Amino acid sequence: MVSVQEIISFIETYFPKKLSYEWDNCGLQVGSYSDKLDSVLICVDITEEVIKEALELGAKLIISHHPLIFQGIKSIKDDTPEGRIIIDAIKNGINIYSAHTSADVSKYGINHWLANLIGLKNIEGLSVKQKNGYFKVVVYVPVDYVQNVLEAMANEGAGFVGKYSHCFFATEGEGSFKPQEGAKPFLGEVGKLERVKEVRLESIVPEDKLKNVIRAMLKAHPYEEVAYDIYRLENEISYESLGVIGEREVLARELILELKQKLGLDFVKASIQKDAFKKIAIVSGSGKDLIKDAYFKGADCLITGEVGHHGILLAKSLSMSIIELGHYESEKVFVDIVYSLFEDFKKKDDLKIYKSKINTSFTNIY
Repeated sequence: MVSVQEIISFIETYFPKKLSYEWDNCGLQVGSYSDKLDSVLICVDITEEVIKEALELGAKLIISHHPLIFQGIKSIKDDTPEGRIIIDAIKNGINIYSAHTSADVSKYGINHWLANLIGLKNIEGLSVKQKNGYFKVVVYVPVDYVQNVLEAMANEGAGFVGKYSHCFFATEGEGSFKPQEGAKPFLGEVGKLERVKEVRLESIVPEDKLKNVIRAMLKAHPYEEVAYDIYRLENEISYESLGVIGEREVLARELILELKQKLGLDFVKASIQKDAFKKIAIVSGSGKDLIKDAYFKGADCLITGEVGHHGILLAKSLSMSIIELGHYESEKVFVDIVYSLFEDFKKKDDLKIYKSKINTSFTNIY
């Protein structure tokens, strides 16, 4: 069995909660970090139908894109849909976690996924929210405890390089120390010089993961006093952005047909100002607030979920095309993204991962 905390720590390696916007409500919304479970359901929206689906599957954790609790609530009662969902979840021991703007902004999230889907090149952030620096953490560990310390650090985000995890380097050597009066050494005796075979274990750590990695390393290390070093690196700084922009020469009609085919859509709405595009921006969900950002970065077209009537007017005045996929339709890939991430979960064999079959668009063309 796996704890809710273990799964959240894993998911937030890709979708850090700190990437979410102030007005958003990402994170654990219903449940307990200490709960144990063996199945997870992934969805876009939390509805009563999705709760029923979780019950039928025996899933004790639902990972959703859109938050169930978005704004403050003053009461939880069974005469409202939101209240019934919360009550049913608590009664049946179902935990609910949301990764909303954290998944929109992350380089592992929806917008980058869509950009890769349609083959954009030279992808950049559209509206950069956060830049991350990197550190090198070096710790000296007795030989028999290297794997314990390594796993503890990796579980908190150390050693991630692109799509690779557990990227560490180890060098064997000899450490020495002399415990002083009052010390309680794991090895050796007070007042006697001790020499021990140790490993210099080092790894790269993102700035936003540093504190948790150090805390986990100290907890897993057997020594009373741990020798470790932290170095700030000059590696290229990664950025996290709401929306992306990239290059591809493509006819407008060709791009529309490709989007429909690859996303399984019956239709899209489009306001086309040019027959062909060279630079394309993508904003999943609502893209109205980033129309000008896309324009100033040279986009010929903005692919988004929705912009509304006035957004279309603004884009037209800028001679920029808009392709509206639909809000749900632009974000339903969240389910596939999270499902694929679990391929790297170290305890995946202990988990059953389900994709929700509930379509929460509720919009049809007549």
